Amino acid sequence: MARTVIDVAKEVLERKKEALNPNRMYHIANEMGLTKELNLNGKTPWASFVARIYVDIKENSDSIFEVVATKPMLIKLKNQNINLEAQAEKNSVIKEPKTFYNERDLHPLLSRFVSFNENFKAYTKTIYHESSIKTKKGVDKWLYPDIVGVSFEYRDYQKELNKFIGKFNFLPIKIYAFEMKKHLSVGNFREYYFQAVSNSSWANEGYLVALDIDESDEELMDLIKRLSFSFGIGVISLNSQNVDESVILARAKFKEGLDYSVMNELSTKNADFKKFLESVEEFNIEKEYRSKSEFDEVLDNDRLDNYLINKKIMNN
Repeated sequence: MARTVIDVAKEVLERKKEALNPNRMYHIANEMGLTKELNLNGKTPWASFVARIYVDIKENSDSIFEVVATKPMLIKLKNQNINLEAQAEKNSVIKEPKTFYNERDLHPLLSRFVSFNENFKAYTKTIYHESSIKTKKGVDKWLYPDIVGVSFEYRDYQKELNKFIGKFNFLPIKIYAFEMKKHLSVGNFREYYFQAVSNSSWANEGYLVALDIDESDEELMDLIKRLSFSFGIGVISLNSQNVDESVILARAKFKEGLDYSVMNELSTKNADFKKFLESVEEFNIEKEYRSKSEFDEVLDNDRLDNYLINKKIMNN
């Protein structure tokens, strides 16, 4: 008989011998290879896993689970003896789920998403901060965005109108800055968000981007909403099952003006950013093949699928 989410969650709790957040349970089960049995298809398999546990606790009077903390929610088996104080001390340093890929491995997913998404239709370029001019340690800690992007308003216009714009009007463009992370949680969100504020607020729009965002975590969703409203940096949830169906959880606030002083510093210290500005300035819609080669490559469906598998990004 096929195992259920409840069966898998029970096994994870028995093996780990500690109270766990349901979202963390899913990632541990995934690492153990237990989620393959569950056929949790869709954009957010972890959300389906978590929802099943929540429903069981709420509606099943004979549930084997017991909630021992709410912020964040921690669950144990009813018959488990767990020293919660010792566990809290042990977990005082937040640990993110282990993955085989790194943050930069996620760049092609973002490049693909913003290339086709109607809200962007942008070209992107990865910024290799390690190649920047070296300065005093710590001075440039939150200066460099992971990825920058640009969209040209005339990209979808007819040739004649593009020429008209080029001759009689200032070319309308929008500059983006993106900060990439693998995992967002209540524990790390504020730090990562203000990192994005620091290295993205010079652009017309700035975004914090991650693959692993627990959209069922109401506290996290409230944080995203409140901080985005206050500081204007948006949040994008990447979807490895279908990159084109990634979600903008919070839209960035558009700023009319660019911060040229920060852009000058970036251009002076980093060759990738300097080249990005040159590519934007020289962009020619009639020679798009040449211009596109100067930005990050956008993978087609087959190559993207192979990439996700090879980098072990695809959710099982």
